[in-house]
Amino acid sequence: MADKHIRLNAKFSAVSAFWKPNASDVVYTGTLKIDNRCIRFTTAPEYSRPISATTLSSAKRLIEGGQRIPVLHGFTEDGLCTLCQLVEVKQPGLTHFGLGQSIVATTYQASVCVNGMHLGGLNDKCINSARYSFCGLSEWLPEATSESWEKDCIVLKVPFTENEVFAIGLLGSRILVSLRVFPELTSIKSEVGRLSRSVPYIKIESPEAESLDWYHDIGNRLENFFSLLSGTSLALETMFVYRGEEDGSIIEKRHNKVERFNPFDCVRCTPSQLANSIAIWLSESQEFRSVENLALGVVRKGELFIETRFLSLAQALEGFHRATTQTVVADKAESRRVRRMITALLKTENVNADLAKRICDSMSHVNDPSFASRLTELCGRFSDSLLSGMKIEPTLFVRNVVDTRNFYTHAGSKTDARRRSIPLSGTDLFFLNQKMRALLRGLLLLHLMIPEEQLSELLVRDATRWR
Repeated sequence: MADKHIRLNAKFSAVSAFWKPNASDVVYTGTLKIDNRCIRFTTAPEYSRPISATTLSSAKRLIEGGQRIPVLHGFTEDGLCTLCQLVEVKQPGLTHFGLGQSIVATTYQASVCVNGMHLGGLNDKCINSARYSFCGLSEWLPEATSESWEKDCIVLKVPFTENEVFAIGLLGSRILVSLRVFPELTSIKSEVGRLSRSVPYIKIESPEAESLDWYHDIGNRLENFFSLLSGTSLALETMFVYRGEEDGSIIEKRHNKVERFNPFDCVRCTPSQLANSIAIWLSESQEFRSVENLALGVVRKGELFIETRFLSLAQALEGFHRATTQTVVADKAESRRVRRMITALLKTENVNADLAKRICDSMSHVNDPSFASRLTELCGRFSDSLLSGMKIEPTLFVRNVVDTRNFYTHAGSKTDARRRSIPLSGTDLFFLNQKMRALLRGLLLLHLMIPEEQLSELLVRDATRWR
């Protein structure tokens, strides 16, 4: 398989042929083109003469009425190929009624391209393992090669075998996760020399065959995980899937924000800590995963309005507390008694049904902690000395966040000006965002069992770097 076709952001154009898995005798030839924007397959043009309403509609089309094609099997210069989740986007060509001639083709856009094997679709459980690499991750991990300065020479050692950082099995899902660093030695075509580098990759092996969608989700979660620990926005660079002796490379169009690695922003931890953290991360419940996407989305994205960033951070902090804290109801019996009394009163007073429903629905949340109490509890997970270094005075910090969140959440509402809290704005809101971001990252790292003493300097830097 050509090296240019193995990266997720690969770009190429190739003559190809595709067919539906259940109708392999009907083959559509054309061009598969992958650029910065999308993955597209355009059928070979069909020429018609003379033209009529019948000939104009007789061009080969895989689907009718804008339906979606789950999967197409195909063949290109690199061998087997699979396109997943296709939809018709346009019909390029030309028609000349005066001459009675036409050229018609059809273009389909796909979400994923798999080079090297045929799959039954994104949800076909046929894959045994997957391997992922990430751009920028090599700078955070140990080098595979070693260098020593001798008396009369410099010795560079490039081992023949890859270096295993860790391998761990997850008890709940029974999947095997391993992190290895592979030494790569390549020749430089433009110069007479060689280039050595370390290529780290994660391998996931499942006890039972899983789908491409399942492995793809793990890849996204690993991308978030390493971005959290490295302190920068990393992105998947390659993804390979394996089925028995077959292997395939995944291509899809992603628009991730990739940032330059900064050694001062990363977490320094041992291989055992890293293995334990990734085991916790991949074993989290579905409720935590929704918070994970929200939290890492705002931590990694840099180009947001400060108000949008603030609201996303506030929502992520609230969601993290909800996902990691067991709410204890002080008196369930008293709560149920009050709800029954209110329900009875609403029926007696013949209150409007919609209004009664809203009142009853609001009663179901009366025992939930307030946003202020959630923030206070989250701040309490750190030592006073660390909060002081981060310039976070809990009482003032909580009040500023709550007042500003309420102002933007209820924007446009008419309230008494004397009772209205003044929200932060401008540079004050920017610095508040920095503290919230550092607090959120610290909470996520503590949740991964990274001790506070390993995070103190890092979090202080995150919270105060622009002051």
